[in-house]
Amino acid sequence: MEEHYYVSIDIGSSSVKTIVGEKFHNGINVIGTGQTYTSGIKNGLIDDFDIAKQAIKDTIKKASIASGVDIKEVFLKLPIVGTEVYDEANEIEFYEDTELTGEHIESVLEGIREKNDVPETEVITAFPIKFVVDGDNEVSDPKELIARHSLKVEAGVIAIQQSILINMIKCVESCGVDVLDVYSDAYNYGSVLSATEKELGACIIDVGEDITQIAFYERGELVDADSVQMAGRDITEDIAEAFNTTHETAEKIKHQYGHAFFDSASDQDVFSVDQIDSEEDVQYTQKDLADVIEARMEDIFFSVFDVLQELGLTNVNGGFIVTGGSANLLGVKELLQDMVSEKVRIHTPSQMGIRKPEFSSAISTISSSITFDELLDYVTISNHDSEDFEEEVIESDNRESASKSNGFDWFKKKSNKQDDEPSYVSDEPGTTTTSESSHSTTENDDTYEYENKNHEPEQKEEGKFKKLMKSLFD
Repeated sequence: MEEHYYVSIDIGSSSVKTIVGEKFHNGINVIGTGQTYTSGIKNGLIDDFDIAKQAIKDTIKKASIASGVDIKEVFLKLPIVGTEVYDEANEIEFYEDTELTGEHIESVLEGIREKNDVPETEVITAFPIKFVVDGDNEVSDPKELIARHSLKVEAGVIAIQQSILINMIKCVESCGVDVLDVYSDAYNYGSVLSATEKELGACIIDVGEDITQIAFYERGELVDADSVQMAGRDITEDIAEAFNTTHETAEKIKHQYGHAFFDSASDQDVFSVDQIDSEEDVQYTQKDLADVIEARMEDIFFSVFDVLQELGLTNVNGGFIVTGGSANLLGVKELLQDMVSEKVRIHTPSQMGIRKPEFSSAISTISSSITFDELLDYVTISNHDSEDFEEEVIESDNRESASKSNGFDWFKKKSNKQDDEPSYVSDEPGTTTTSESSHSTTENDDTYEYENKNHEPEQKEEGKFKKLMKSLFD
């Protein structure tokens, strides 16, 4: 891998995606991508090693051809399945005045990993919340400061089951590439949020093929994350059953005619569906299809609300951000907005070539890689004519301030379309608008400087992550 290129691999339940990118200004420039659909992954985990391996090989090859980069090293994203999020602190001491560097930051974070005492789990990410120099000087980045006595870090920690970690890495590295580091989706999702959303308290809902992942950020940091095993495949199976057709046909009409909000679906858009037990096709309208899809999407969102309640997260003042492959369905935003009082938006990456919600995780993995490389001083990336861009978020003037009876400020009971179902009335519209959170994308012919400091990529490879892998596989 060229020094200024970052390659991420996202092993999803329906497809494997690879992105080759580079940092440019305050965003990421995508150079090439690859995507291969596969049946070797289930619930975000390896189900058939050989099938998954072939899909990973294919997508790496596609990305290599598209980008012109000989891919040798990659960053791997891991699902939220089997993970725990908690806080931990660690401190290192000095016996003389010491100028702090990326090596000291790496050392104090490495101590967090060593404190993990939960059997059969491994810390994959320790992200700093704040550093404390000499006991009372709180800073966000201590590099180049002088410490006379100590450097302490208060960090968020993401740990995952060792078996998941080992099998994912083994499958990827069997394809002839080295995994430089791994990043959990729980941490990656922070890059899809605006600063305002992260500060106020926002919930990311990633509706994939087999699982829906949830991450909650507040005061700028990850608070907690979880997942539910209900997602796009369940929608397809519901359609197949309701329309008496095959899974393949159900998947096709879901993408062609699907709508998640019954009230907005058309009863004029008519299509024919092959039947399992008959040679005669049956005609349905988009509204018929929306009736099935909306019911399942509601179940998914209600499951997300249950998770938030179990985690004790009662305020989502920053709103709900929906992404993932199933966010492509028409009406998803409208449905969720009809269910909650806070703002809702669909997140789609802004970079050319990946403007689909299902690429959010893969591009966010590159963002995480760049963040840690700069924090640990592996690289310093300096871009000419760099400008700071503030993302605009228009806040609602009529956000609800009183808690509902269930303790959730954001929950708004909806009016159901069936007469025989209980009817609820929203307290207020709760409608807001927001600009899409995005990274800036630039063309390849701009100039840049890229300087290695303290660590070459080869040295990083032999650092904390390779030591971890060696201990796990031994």
